[in-house]
Amino acid sequence: MANKEAFLDRLADRLGRPRIRHGHEIKKPEWRRHPWDHLYKDDSQTELINRFEKSLTGLGGEVIRVPSLGQLRTHIHEWLEQNGFRKLISWKQSTPVGECLQQTLQSLQEHHVAFWDEDEEAQALIREAEQADVGFTVAEHGLAETGTVVLYNRGHCGRLVSLLPAVCAVILPGQKIVPRLTQLLPELEAHAPDYSCMNLITGPSRSADIEMDLSIGVHGPGRITIFLIEDKQ
Repeated sequence: MANKEAFLDRLADRLGRPRIRHGHEIKKPEWRRHPWDHLYKDDSQTELINRFEKSLTGLGGEVIRVPSLGQLRTHIHEWLEQNGFRKLISWKQSTPVGECLQQTLQSLQEHHVAFWDEDEEAQALIREAEQADVGFTVAEHGLAETGTVVLYNRGHCGRLVSLLPAVCAVILPGQKIVPRLTQLLPELEAHAPDYSCMNLITGPSRSADIEMDLSIGVHGPGRITIFLIEDKQ
């Protein structure tokens, strides 16, 4: 312990400031300049939606425009039939969008559908996610600049639903899209205590070895599809 304290004292001395002790209040710096706040600040929500789609498709992602939440069922059913997906896993999120997604998947007659339930046995849920063709989640935010979706994970909203299946399908309300990470970070502080983690996903999983050989889908889903709900409700 003495060596640890001596090390920290020496480190603080080298930094030219006193040691920060346990219980000491740390004040955040107040930056005089915010050089990135102006980016896309004049974009309309429609322009942000278009920028998000362009960013994501440029990375190999897919965006399906859904005019309203009421039409989500039709678009998901058509997409599943076109691709031949049969084994699905989804969140059980108690929001209007989450409940609409749950009802949509429960209406399927010829598919195996599992829902992530924190009261179920963990290994059984993991197996369902590993064997699923598609994992359905609901995004809290989208970042227009990078085509990123932001997922809040906890309880019935397990992170493995977006990581283990071959295809990641995300429901994103268009009104939840913000210009860039600059606008997202102030939102996270209020929500952080309520969730086990926050997952930022930007396009399909991409990996490269030392020979610069790009591989898709090695460390996560090789395909991502966003169902972007355009209405303002």
